Amino acid sequence: MASAPITLKRYRSSNEGFGALIEDVRPEDLVDPRFRRRARETWSAARGLLAVRGAALAGLSPEALVAWAEVFGRVDRTRVSGRESRRVAGQPILRIGNVRDAGGHLISTFARVPAVRDDAGVRYDPVTRRPVWHTDSTFLPDPPIGSVFHCRQAPPEGGDTLFADTREGYATLDTETRGRLRRLEAVCSLAHHDKKISLYTPGYPTLDARERAANPPNRVPLVLRHPVTGAPALYGLNSSTCCIVERGAPVSRAAIDRYDLEGLEDESVQRVRDLLPHLTGPEFTIRWRWRPGDIVVWDNRCTMHAATGFDDERHTREMWRVTLLSG
Repeated sequence: MASAPITLKRYRSSNEGFGALIEDVRPEDLVDPRFRRRARETWSAARGLLAVRGAALAGLSPEALVAWAEVFGRVDRTRVSGRESRRVAGQPILRIGNVRDAGGHLISTFARVPAVRDDAGVRYDPVTRRPVWHTDSTFLPDPPIGSVFHCRQAPPEGGDTLFADTREGYATLDTETRGRLRRLEAVCSLAHHDKKISLYTPGYPTLDARERAANPPNRVPLVLRHPVTGAPALYGLNSSTCCIVERGAPVSRAAIDRYDLEGLEDESVQRVRDLLPHLTGPEFTIRWRWRPGDIVVWDNRCTMHAATGFDDERHTREMWRVTLLSG
């Protein structure tokens, strides 16, 4: 059978060219070499954001999801500290949501965040510091180039994912601000990330002393030049970002302990977050409303994203995430 045609649909966005959707996709399309090649090309042309949608994808096997992820990069098959119980058995897939096993134990990574009631709520609010816009896993020595998200269960409302085009957003900043950001780097720590989230999501796993020693802080540039397109984009904002410094500037052990063990964030991070109300405006963002079976792949090097909440006491949300290490 012929593979599904690459019929692109516009996301609801005023940012022309950001994001593409391919509909009526079947599992057999995901293994078709021609479809794969066109999808990879479309992903790049759409500035690192591509969704495929089809009712038949709702029961996609873990193996098929991982094989599809490999179209876009090398799959991360290593374990991340403190999250082993949240993985799909035998697969490099992390469950995200509020799924529990038969004994009532949480088997997915869950952070309780506010729901976005309308499109105006997509923009970052500096008072509430929500939504939590971020770049994934900047605490890793080799941060991922992207992620593949597959919807298994979606609540009837809420639980959306927000995406922002950080390439175009960065390009609209004034010359002085762009120059200042290029001189800075983010200090990112997994221990800080987990402790910070645990403060508003009781039960969220934190690192013990051994895990913390195995996951020391990592530094990444605040402006990343894409290795394929060459375009610069804002980068490095994550819940793991504990401070912003001039490139190469030292950070004391006492400060790192405070960030990691207390979940405190240096005020330097807030100065960069002050840019988010502009960078997450409607001209740079997309709000994705999930349907079971949807698969979205995003390029971590030129996008940010944010989760939105839902009524987790009444409804279940289950997402499978595959992480991409290199293209």
